[in-house]
Amino acid sequence: MKLYRHTGDCRLNRASARRYVHHTLFSAIVAGLAASASPMVLAQDAEADSASRGGLLEEVVVTARKRGEEVLQDIPASITAITEQTLREMGVSDFEDFAYQVPGLTFTEGGPGEKRYIIRGIQSAGQQQVAVYYDEVPLPGVQGASSNSGSQTTDLKIYDVSRVEVLRGPQGTTFGANSQSGTVRFITNKPVMNEVEASVRADYSVTQHGGDNWGGYAMMNIPLAEDKLAFRLVAYSTEDSGYVDNVRLGMDDINWTETVGARGILRWEPTENVTLDAMIWHQDRDNGGDLRYHPYDTIFDDSLTQAEKVLLSSDQGGRDNVSELAQFQTGGFNVGDYTQTPKPDDQTIYSLTLNWELPFANLTAAASRYDRDFRFKFDSSWILFFLGIRPASEGDPGTRPDLFPALTDQKQSVEQDAFEIRLTSTHDGPFQWLAGAFWRNRESEFQSYVPVVDENGDVFDPGTAPGELLPPNPGAGIEGCLPCVFGRIATKDIEEIAFFGEVTYAFNDWLEGTVGLRWFEVDQSDFGVTVFPFALFPPNPALPLEQDFSENRTIPKFQLAAKPNDNVTIFALASQGFRLGGTNNQGVVDIPPFYEADDLWNYELGIKSEWFDNRMIFNASLFHIVWDNLQVSGEDPTGAFGFVGNAGSAEVTGLEAEVFASPNENWNLTFGLSWLPKKELTEDQVSDEIVAPGLDGDEIPRIPELTVNGTAQYNFPLPVSDGGWWGFVRGEYSYKDGSSTDLRPFTVNADGSISSPNQRDQDDYQIVNLRFGVHSDALEADFILYAENVFDVEGDVFLSGANGQPTAKITNRPRTVGIQFNKQF
Repeated sequence: MKLYRHTGDCRLNRASARRYVHHTLFSAIVAGLAASASPMVLAQDAEADSASRGGLLEEVVVTARKRGEEVLQDIPASITAITEQTLREMGVSDFEDFAYQVPGLTFTEGGPGEKRYIIRGIQSAGQQQVAVYYDEVPLPGVQGASSNSGSQTTDLKIYDVSRVEVLRGPQGTTFGANSQSGTVRFITNKPVMNEVEASVRADYSVTQHGGDNWGGYAMMNIPLAEDKLAFRLVAYSTEDSGYVDNVRLGMDDINWTETVGARGILRWEPTENVTLDAMIWHQDRDNGGDLRYHPYDTIFDDSLTQAEKVLLSSDQGGRDNVSELAQFQTGGFNVGDYTQTPKPDDQTIYSLTLNWELPFANLTAAASRYDRDFRFKFDSSWILFFLGIRPASEGDPGTRPDLFPALTDQKQSVEQDAFEIRLTSTHDGPFQWLAGAFWRNRESEFQSYVPVVDENGDVFDPGTAPGELLPPNPGAGIEGCLPCVFGRIATKDIEEIAFFGEVTYAFNDWLEGTVGLRWFEVDQSDFGVTVFPFALFPPNPALPLEQDFSENRTIPKFQLAAKPNDNVTIFALASQGFRLGGTNNQGVVDIPPFYEADDLWNYELGIKSEWFDNRMIFNASLFHIVWDNLQVSGEDPTGAFGFVGNAGSAEVTGLEAEVFASPNENWNLTFGLSWLPKKELTEDQVSDEIVAPGLDGDEIPRIPELTVNGTAQYNFPLPVSDGGWWGFVRGEYSYKDGSSTDLRPFTVNADGSISSPNQRDQDDYQIVNLRFGVHSDALEADFILYAENVFDVEGDVFLSGANGQPTAKITNRPRTVGIQFNKQF
């Protein structure tokens, strides 16, 4: 691997038809590229390619601070960036492919498009805590039932991406309110004038416990007018096999995923000082079902007490409280859901970005629109069990069997318009500055229907007309929800305006100070209506309900940076992070209508250094975070509907370190770690509106104390007569410490009662990936064999316990062995 310092700039017929169209489209694109390959020139020159094989660490330029191009190692900030070549050598196509190699970056996993990015151990329910940018476009999560948008962060395929930047610590001054603990940026390659370029990537692999996977990617860069106009097109289509089996419905490999996407960027350079980029990026993903499965030995004997189940169980399944009527074969990659849970997800980005080099400053203006339609589905039958519903069985008529089984089917969509304009100084001298303004409007629509389903777990319509029946009889709902248990819709509108700036003054050749401020104001409105009252508990709260919510804040940042010599930069900073509050969707009982913002202060001391004639880089940061008025998750009295409230405070103390080394022309090595010895509440989570389970001293859940990552790559020439053939062997290692899923431990009390019944223990795990490849200078091609998750580790990526449900688990992808081909024309 080349060490860079980082640069900142049961399938349905419908799915089968789409897959045919996707494959046909992609084949046509690849064929067109191959037919035009002969006149094309190389995008990567021989000198850069040679440097990638080892030797001195290459100087990398970034734009992470929005101040134009800067050498990463000289920036007094904790930033990790992964360059395009490293992304290619790692075989990266998705977020999780690189996230394990970034110190301080973790995530919770719910499936494709359902991640919460976490930096420095700061995570709780509510809005985003890590801002996500694709070029100049901020992408929000989509609002769900509990207003927990931060856990549904989008993910687009990574190909022809110049670099990925991870900025650790609050970035509120430049990246806004939802960069409370950091920012992740994906910087795409832009069109190149006067050169025709192309690249392709083909990938085929087999997953243990699953099946075949394949992926095809292509890029074409086409000049349209000399020195003035160029167009860059990227297209991709992938299919990942599933490995989770629904044993109740008799369906295998339900968690398959198919993705097709295209990105086009048109660049116009009317003068040598002006660049205008117009981009459209669309991605369409079909997903067959949940990643979650039930591996533990759940004990279904209803005659046993909870304490007896715990004693009899050899694993965490003894903590479950599942009805004997719900028996199924747990273990392996088995899931026992009663319903099918496909989750289609469509996203489109439109953006227009202007860069203008003025005599005294650089002007950047970016306008964007982001649309996302996400269909989130999960099995509600388990909740109905918990609430006392029983299906009919032999000798038992059941309790409200007409409501069972049921599926929660949610249409979640977001439309965001955003605009940012900023000026960055370019003059020489000790005083440098950045000033800008930002506006965005985010409109979200949420529809949650709970239809009763048939014996195949699919929605059916018995012919009942809407309004023909009334609660508590199901079926009086709405089209698409017949018969229906519950239905509601909600809309949210969030409008934000902000002004921001930073000034830096160099006191002398080695010491500088920076002050930053961001003021913003947010207005939010919410409208909700129950279109079909919950059949079990009529009447529901009086709806429709309209509510408004506003807040404003000023976010500061203070920093000193010293450069005692050319090889060392030391910095100290105090920066505030902030996260927006919001409104809660109303359920079947009254819940708090609003939740407030939470904020934190990050105090940090860092060093960035070069050693041994630029053959090793060592960077490290010590930090202490004080976090107040936490956004936390709560439940209504039925335990079926979630909401967000505020309660308590927390502190996090940690160390991050990175080492990059190239001891000779053959070896590239990396090492990173994040250690969080303190990550705990500093007061009880109790407020006027919510009593959460956390008490002073409880550790923040789902946060490992220690993560370690490392890579080693050996590059060597191959004995081929015409030369220009190189080989490499690469190993990647990551370790993630164990953690708890909840603040309080699961406890069987002396009277047999249970405290924190849904708490589970996530074990530590480690992942090893191996890659072997050859590169031909003449062919400009790579041939790579790889094995990911070599030891087939079933890591505890995400465990969850829930009322009346068996413990669910999401794991990393099982061992996957494959071959990859990359070529540039």
